[in-house]
Amino acid sequence: MTHPEFLSYTIQRLVPLFRARTLSPLEVTRACLDRIGALNTTLSTYVTVMPEQALAQAREAEAAYQRGTPRSPLDGVPVSVKDVFETRGIPTTWGTRELAGYVTAEDSTVVARLTEAGAVLLGKANPDIYPYHGTPDSPRLIGPTRNPWDPARTAGRSSGGSAAAVAALMDYSSIGSDTGGSIRIPAALCGVVGYKPTFGLVSKYRIFPYSDTADHPGPIARSVYDCALLLNAIAGYDRKDPRSINRPVPDFTRDLDETVRGLRVGLPKAAAWLSNDPEVTRLVDDAVRVLAGLGMEMGEVDLPYLEEAQRWGTVLSVLETMVMTDAMMPAAQADDVYARYLLGRERAGRRRVLEQGWQIMRAAQARYMEILRDVDLIAMPTVATTAPPFTEERSPWQLPEEMYIEVVARYTRIFARTHLPAISVPCGFAADGMPVGLQIAGRLFEDEVVLRAAHAYQRATDWHTRHPPLS
Repeated sequence: MTHPEFLSYTIQRLVPLFRARTLSPLEVTRACLDRIGALNTTLSTYVTVMPEQALAQAREAEAAYQRGTPRSPLDGVPVSVKDVFETRGIPTTWGTRELAGYVTAEDSTVVARLTEAGAVLLGKANPDIYPYHGTPDSPRLIGPTRNPWDPARTAGRSSGGSAAAVAALMDYSSIGSDTGGSIRIPAALCGVVGYKPTFGLVSKYRIFPYSDTADHPGPIARSVYDCALLLNAIAGYDRKDPRSINRPVPDFTRDLDETVRGLRVGLPKAAAWLSNDPEVTRLVDDAVRVLAGLGMEMGEVDLPYLEEAQRWGTVLSVLETMVMTDAMMPAAQADDVYARYLLGRERAGRRRVLEQGWQIMRAAQARYMEILRDVDLIAMPTVATTAPPFTEERSPWQLPEEMYIEVVARYTRIFARTHLPAISVPCGFAADGMPVGLQIAGRLFEDEVVLRAAHAYQRATDWHTRHPPLS
């Protein structure tokens, strides 16, 4: 399928053309909407498209450039948000039929900050949360997101719509959320960049919660630089979010080009890779050699608590959701005294299990902070395999949860549960033609170091410049 060349640009390349008035936000927005119209039926990337609002925002941006007063480096840039971010006057569905009519009168903080920056919101990306589809009782609004590199394969869950939209050149960036890998996994499987910031750096206000102690909003884009630009717009303290961290936020683009020479990178010991697809191991090994060639110093580290993060990640997410529901329906509302007694006992039991899980994850965070005293970063695969194929009978996500975690989320959950910043960048293509991601993680609130290392890798490679040959 032919498309205007500018649809494949990064934001870093696009915006100077707006400033020079050689390309207009309105022209670019129309091209994105046309692209969505042509491909969305095949890929199921967008749940909701908002052409009238997007074109109105593009006209505002065009007027700002004509006046010479753009609001930010994102002014006029077409983006999307995962359909878990509430949007004033627009349904926020979580991709489900049950919530198709849920409309709020207030934007989430992330959406409000994107709007303040002048970004053009094209629509809401498919969350692809549910593990089943194609049956009469499926709660999905639309089908599962398909991978632009091979529509017979998954784009990953649950920010799969966001990653696929960026990879398919439908938009320039999408804001996703990551509770166990849901930004980084789809980014790796679709060949784009996905960044999970330090927990609390980006507000969760008016985002449908999955896990109050592990939900991380973050950007998906075509380059590390673009992710840093998005982070500049959406990061920062928000008093409406009790988990938001009140500390100064830097310009995340400022030091991206500084040297990475001398950064110490921890490589998990070889035993950690026993479950890897050999192609993933080969490509990540190649990527590590690139990092070493840039002057980074490599050394082996332990990779503890992987199994605990896998096991407790699911338990904590489910129980935290139940606790949130409990708050909406006090036990005192039960019909009789005995029912109230049983319900109270059940909720007390949940709380005890939660406390146990939180204690284990606090110990995991402390252990990783110890490891990161000896190294600055940890580098490893994002996912142990390439994108699994769909089958006629079921999707790969209908595997037992423990198998899904072992195969797909093995290397990502630990950084969500320990709150450490982590990024996935494309590092090559396997023999099956599918992209593979390199994951780089760092210390709490040292997001700039993670971004700088990933940016240096991208400057030395061109994997992120490749796009799927959609027809």
